[in-house]
Amino acid sequence: MRRRAYDAETMGQIDGGRERQRLAELYAGMEEGELKEIAQDADSLTALAREALRLEMLSRGMDAPSEKSEAAETSVKDEAPSPVVIARYGGGPEALLAKSMLDSAGIESFLGDENLVRLDWFYSNLVGGIKLMVREEDAETARTLLKESIPERLE
Repeated sequence: MRRRAYDAETMGQIDGGRERQRLAELYAGMEEGELKEIAQDADSLTALAREALRLEMLSRGMDAPSEKSEAAETSVKDEAPSPVVIARYGGGPEALLAKSMLDSAGIESFLGDENLVRLDWFYSNLVGGIKLMVREEDAETARTLLKESIPERLE
């Protein structure tokens, strides 16, 4: 059976020093094979557990995982870009019409502060209206699409 290590965030409010001691004792009682197995998935460990594992493995002369998590380093790089506000609307019908135009063109969008304005239209001025947002790479296309006039007749 594989034992897992959890830190104070996972378990609630626990003293960091006591948690380090608990993890050190846990890893000290494991065999080298168990430590190697845990080290293979070291990116899934918390910072305290990773540090305790690293110290135990180094004290035994084993190859230990790096201090920084590779997953944490790549997550910053792979972080999703923030949405861009391309239009603001005072009321829901106009905002929903614009959103449906973008949706039908295949541009993913969402409305910010829509629910707040629906609660009371007076809040629209306070929050700057309902915000139509898209991905940064879709912003120019979406703006162009929204500026096009609606034809009188559809053929």
